[in-house]
Amino acid sequence: MHSNRYRLEYPLGEETLVINTLNGAIDVIPNELIQYLHKLPELKPEDMTREQSDAISYLHSRNYVYHSDAEEERLLERATVFARKSQVMQYVICPTYTCNFRCPYCFENHEIHNKLSLLTDEQLNAIWRAVDYFHRDSGLKQGMFNLFGGEPLLPFTRSIVEQICEKAVELDFKIGCNTNGYHLPAFLDLLSRYRDRMKLTVTVDGPEDIHDQRRILSSGSGTFQRIEQNISAALDCGLPVLVRINIDRTNIESVSLLVEHYMETGMLGRPGFKLHFAPVTDHTCQSTGNTIMQGIEILRHLRTSIPNLDELERQEQVLVGSDMYRYIYAVSKLDPDLQQKTIPFLPNIVFCESVQGRKITFGPDNHVYACADLIGRPEFKIGDYYPDFELKEWKWEKWKAFNSLTIPQCRGCSSAPICGGGCAAEALVVHGHLDQPHCTHAGDKVMSYLDSIRDELIKI
Repeated sequence: MHSNRYRLEYPLGEETLVINTLNGAIDVIPNELIQYLHKLPELKPEDMTREQSDAISYLHSRNYVYHSDAEEERLLERATVFARKSQVMQYVICPTYTCNFRCPYCFENHEIHNKLSLLTDEQLNAIWRAVDYFHRDSGLKQGMFNLFGGEPLLPFTRSIVEQICEKAVELDFKIGCNTNGYHLPAFLDLLSRYRDRMKLTVTVDGPEDIHDQRRILSSGSGTFQRIEQNISAALDCGLPVLVRINIDRTNIESVSLLVEHYMETGMLGRPGFKLHFAPVTDHTCQSTGNTIMQGIEILRHLRTSIPNLDELERQEQVLVGSDMYRYIYAVSKLDPDLQQKTIPFLPNIVFCESVQGRKITFGPDNHVYACADLIGRPEFKIGDYYPDFELKEWKWEKWKAFNSLTIPQCRGCSSAPICGGGCAAEALVVHGHLDQPHCTHAGDKVMSYLDSIRDELIKI
């Protein structure tokens, strides 16, 4: 008999809030029972009092105690199954690393944005051969091409973009496109042909004065008005547009103003138009951490500053992704402001699709990357696709094995089932290998969050 190592404890005076990070159970338990839990290794069933035995039975029913190692292993096996839940193989294709924007928070080095690069037809044919290999290896039926960059929609990328879209039809893949939207009109006739399989994402980071400080042309000029016109033109063509708002401390106060703007102009409510709130991240460790906010911080602020956010979500005009709940979604149901929006608990032993073996990126530099955040950094490639396809199998296997139950430093951590081992790209940048994590300190983040709602917890 042993106690579940995957639990967090938050003291509440004479009681303790206990979070089972493996199955999502949350209990407020008298400290006397908590002492039994702590002393469990010393207790022998034959020496227990009736009171102790009843206490242990209750803790067992909530999966804080196991009668055998096999019980815990079964739950860990289930967590591993959940980790492979994605059924879509994603192929990120960068027609170019060139970009006409110079966004201050971009994770890519602006040096590669300055250089003129473009996939050739020969490279694209080599990518198709690589896609065939990875798709057969994945065993998945569904696939998606994601146009990425740099900026994928530049005047000189049209031919390559068209070939990628045609290949998507041939393979019956979906198409995603992450664009700054500046040259969108030059592609509308092309993209409209594929509207039934197209997911177009355009970034707008606030009302005009804020956006124009963050989404900047290489010349230093603002871009808001032109992008807004281009989004409207795309909607006129029947193309659905997801407007992504990258949020950090420098623009959080203005997000509600942008929502108001879209409501006043009638954009919000038009068929195909949706907003997506997303936190700015620093997975390549470029020292933007002082402006970064945890997703839950952002979400709570938005629920205060946008009074009709719940209604906009119900109407699916606004999307709040699960990344807003990262690390704390097991306990967010304790927050009165978030109870109605809590997503179902699933163990999260992997951080993203890249360590699920469900995402591959191809750059115009002939290299294959396991993560799009690392494009243009050949020291982190997992192989080449041109002139010959050469995959460094050991690197690819390292990526696919990177999770919080296989990393030795993570497996015994109480936060392992909600952490996923952290971002593999961060681990590579910081350590140069995937043999250890770049720790997320997920447990500390949960404790800090619980501190912020302590007054409500005491009422439980």
